[in-house]
Amino acid sequence: MNSVRLALLLAIAVAGLMAAPSVWAQGGLTVTDDGVENRFPDEIVFRVSTQSDSPIERIRLRYTVLPDGTAAVGAADFLPGTAVSASFSLEGNSPPRIYLAPGTTIEYRWEVTDAEGETASTETATFFYNDIRFDWTPLEENGVTVYFYSGSEGDARAMLAVARETITSMSELLGTSIDFPLKVWIYRSVNDMRPALQRRSETYEQSVITAGVRVASDTVLVLGNASFDTLRHELTHVVTAVAGEGPFGNLPAWLNEGTAVYSQASLGGYGGAIDRAADRGNLFSIRSISSYQGDPNLVNLFYGQSWSLVSYLVDTYGSERFAQLFAEIKGGKGTDQALMAVYGIDQDGLEDEWRASLGLAPLEEPEPQPTDAPPLDVERREEDDGGTSVAVILAVLLTTLALAGVVALAGWTLARRMR
Repeated sequence: MNSVRLALLLAIAVAGLMAAPSVWAQGGLTVTDDGVENRFPDEIVFRVSTQSDSPIERIRLRYTVLPDGTAAVGAADFLPGTAVSASFSLEGNSPPRIYLAPGTTIEYRWEVTDAEGETASTETATFFYNDIRFDWTPLEENGVTVYFYSGSEGDARAMLAVARETITSMSELLGTSIDFPLKVWIYRSVNDMRPALQRRSETYEQSVITAGVRVASDTVLVLGNASFDTLRHELTHVVTAVAGEGPFGNLPAWLNEGTAVYSQASLGGYGGAIDRAADRGNLFSIRSISSYQGDPNLVNLFYGQSWSLVSYLVDTYGSERFAQLFAEIKGGKGTDQALMAVYGIDQDGLEDEWRASLGLAPLEEPEPQPTDAPPLDVERREEDDGGTSVAVILAVLLTTLALAGVVALAGWTLARRMR
């Protein structure tokens, strides 16, 4: 009986040690990690306590936001003393300074220094920042985890299957691979998902319904537990980012969004939008959709035309060269340079070829300009190299002198009248 009781006491003691906070000591200085409080979506509160023979002078939280590895240091506010409890609050949704998506993993450790110069740190710990408003059920397969709190498990498994198929097919198309785990959070309603999105203006949130979005390199949010095409679209953005985004390269909007629409099973309203625009002759120029359109009335046409351009490239030149296009952009080439390297045409040449495939004439050349004025072509201009021409400088000087003469004349006239 005594041996059984002793074994039980030892088991309880071991369990207590395993559940105890992380404690680290250096000389007379001890630091205890007192845990983390999740206040989703507003903030994360990290707590620590520390003791030393001399007053505590500095308490810092060193943390890294995974998977991208963004590292930072936070200083805790506290009243100096030999025994101190302190905390540091990390905001969760305060754009543009910071936004933490559901499922963000944070590595952290506390570092404390006392008046004698002694320094001690806790061991590195991790914290999983999830949306605590709902009771999530995770389903994981081959590096993809789907989280859901409503609907059936069957629907969630169907979403998981679509997720895996999309990652595989789009990775093959773009000649890349995803070597990190992915998280998909499925929300039941707009009101449920809105607090988890990056905070926007009240006007924006009232006028725009977000059906899905890639909120981090490894995380997408989706509205509805059977939104298969939304899931395909957003997960494709995970793949395009890996294939085409780099320190020196950024994908043009038409290529990024066109590839995401290309992954969908259905075009929805995008196909009709481009058909109507082609019939009326009011398609965008390619250069005008290198960035995103701000007019909500033009969104369907923007996505439809982007899809049509991507479809033309893949169907005409094949997937191997399409993947090379992404690689060239990721390597630092501009869009025109990358297109020339892969297809031997720039964006204007692509536009003419694509329009011909739709039975349309090339874009009209700009109206001839008077010989004393520089030609102006807003739609198809090349990027400025940052220089200023001699003609422009002379024009500015002449204009300035003329204005100075007018001002001097006006002053002389006024002076005569005041005599």
